[in-house]
Amino acid sequence: MLDNIVICRKLAVLISYYKELQELTGNLTLDEYLNTLQAKRAIEREIQLIVECATDINNMILKKLKQGPSQDYFNSFINLAENNIIPMDFALIIAPSTGLRNILVHEYQQVDDKIVYHSITKVLNSYREYIKLISDYLDCGV
Repeated sequence: MLDNIVICRKLAVLISYYKELQELTGNLTLDEYLNTLQAKRAIEREIQLIVECATDINNMILKKLKQGPSQDYFNSFINLAENNIIPMDFALIIAPSTGLRNILVHEYQQVDDKIVYHSITKVLNSYREYIKLISDYLDCGV
């Protein structure tokens, strides 16, 4: 039970990042995004924080299940699905967000601002569902 409380606290942090991303992107147009450096950097950072927080939660759950940490961020979602925490079809939808996070953090390639902008809705939709699934699984009451 103590594990659940700690993980639920981490989920609350994820929810705060999620709400910040919602606020930053509410009525933001592509033009505004492309022409406002502060908005771009803030949104990129929020996406990074959301993905990292979720993968931390994933690994905390896996540790609780005595599964150990995943080999990488992507597989942390797959491993949750393999343990029937989230549906596999959903894991395959949300896991690629880790690739966007890697591009933003490590700049493996030039960040395409249009791709980031068009990913916002997918990130919000995926992580809204993730929050619900994890909250229900852990009985966080969120």
